[in-house]
Amino acid sequence: MTSPSGLAAAAERIAAACRVLGRLGLTREPAGHISMLLDDGAVAIKARGPSESGLRFAGAGDVVVVDPDGTPRSTAPGLEPPRELAIHLAVYRARPDVTSVVHVHPLTPVLFGICDVPLLPLIGAYDPYALRLLARGVPTYQRGVLITTPRLGDEMAAVLGTGGACLLRGHGVTTAGASPEEAALNVIKLNELAELNYRARLLGEPRQIAKAEYEEIVGTGRTRPELIDSAWRFYRRLTNEEG
Repeated sequence: MTSPSGLAAAAERIAAACRVLGRLGLTREPAGHISMLLDDGAVAIKARGPSESGLRFAGAGDVVVVDPDGTPRSTAPGLEPPRELAIHLAVYRARPDVTSVVHVHPLTPVLFGICDVPLLPLIGAYDPYALRLLARGVPTYQRGVLITTPRLGDEMAAVLGTGGACLLRGHGVTTAGASPEEAALNVIKLNELAELNYRARLLGEPRQIAKAEYEEIVGTGRTRPELIDSAWRFYRRLTNEEG
C-alpha cells in the first residue's frame, strides 16, 4: 500500500497541475481530470461530483484513489472518480512508461481535431520541447463520445500509441507523461503548437522547417528531465503557484 505521506504528496502534485492548467484557461468550466499512478498500482485522480472544485481551484481534498480495476479505494462526501476514468486506466495498461495522464478540453487543439487539419512542424529553436512532442506523434481519436468503458479507453490508448498527446475529436485531449508535471506540460505545449499553427494559417501558407534542422532539434524525441523541471517552475510561478 502507498504510505499516507506518499498519497498526500501525490494529491498535492495532482492538485497543483490541475490549478496550473485551469489558470492558463486550458479546459472548460470544471471539466477535466489528472491522475497519477501510485507505487502499489492504485491510481490517484482528480474527482468529480457536486462537491468538486474546478481545476482552477483544485486542492488535495479533490483527489480520490481507485484500484487498478477502477474500484474506489477512498471516498469523500460529494466526490467520486470521474466518469472518464477509463481514459486513465487504459493508458496505464498500455504504457508502462507512463505514470500520469491528463484529460482536458483546450479550445484550439479541439478545433484541429474537428477540422482534420494536421499540426505541422513550423518551429525550430523557438520551442524544442513542443517540436519533440509533435515528433512523437499527435494523432486524433475519431470518436466524440465520453470515454467511459474499458473498450473505448483501449481504443483511445491505441491511437495515442507511444506518443505524449492525442486529440479527441470534438471532445478534448489526452496527454501522458512520466509525472503529473510532464503530462501537464504536454497539454501546455500542445496548445501552443495549435495556436501557432492556427495563427500561421491566418497569415498565409505555413512553411515547415527544413528536414535536417527538424531532425537535429528533435534528437532522441524526449526532453531532458531537468528542462521539464525548469519549464514547470516557470508555469507554477506564472500562475502564482509559488513565489
